[in-house]
Amino acid sequence: MVQVGNELNGGLLWPEGRWDDWQGMAALLNAGSDAVKEVSRATKVVLHLADGADNGLYRWWFDNAVAHGVRFDVIGLSYYPFWHGTLEAFQTNMNDVAARYGKPLLVAETAYPFTTADEDGWENIITSAEPYPGYPATPEGQAAMLRKVSELVRAVPGGRGLGVFSWEATWTAVRGNGWDPADPASGNAWENQALFGFDDRALPAMRALGGR
Repeated sequence: MVQVGNELNGGLLWPEGRWDDWQGMAALLNAGSDAVKEVSRATKVVLHLADGADNGLYRWWFDNAVAHGVRFDVIGLSYYPFWHGTLEAFQTNMNDVAARYGKPLLVAETAYPFTTADEDGWENIITSAEPYPGYPATPEGQAAMLRKVSELVRAVPGGRGLGVFSWEATWTAVRGNGWDPADPASGNAWENQALFGFDDRALPAMRALGGR
């Protein structure tokens, strides 16, 4: 699979591909899709939005994409439970768009913290002890959330739930792994959501993600 664009809620390559210029956005997306198929007809084209529990957004965006002849094979969703709404709304949206557009889907981005601690001196983006009700920021809570997200994707009717990607599983607090590639001392705000602990060992969520 090849993802054309990233979290396309607002479009891409402004101003030509802004969200309010569907003709321009469709032309850019189809140019990307055609480039993928020119290299490999078997490769699937993914179109990916953020806010994976917002059904109104997904219907608006993909209705417009279909109406403007955008060619794609797979729907990608970002779902961060501490930002994007309830698990129930996420499930409802996935089930609806898979049926409405007759396409398989995948979670292109998701994450959850295993701790509130900071390892690199760069403030974490999520610091709550329980970012989503019932799921504490612990190794067990992280594993439970990723297991739940995976279960919901697997339950999409018609076998249209393809899988889940963690973002970013390996963004640990290793020197040179920060926001600024030109500054080896820079940190990142996500190391408490990686799938490796501060001891650099795999966390339980590694097994939960994609497990059956």
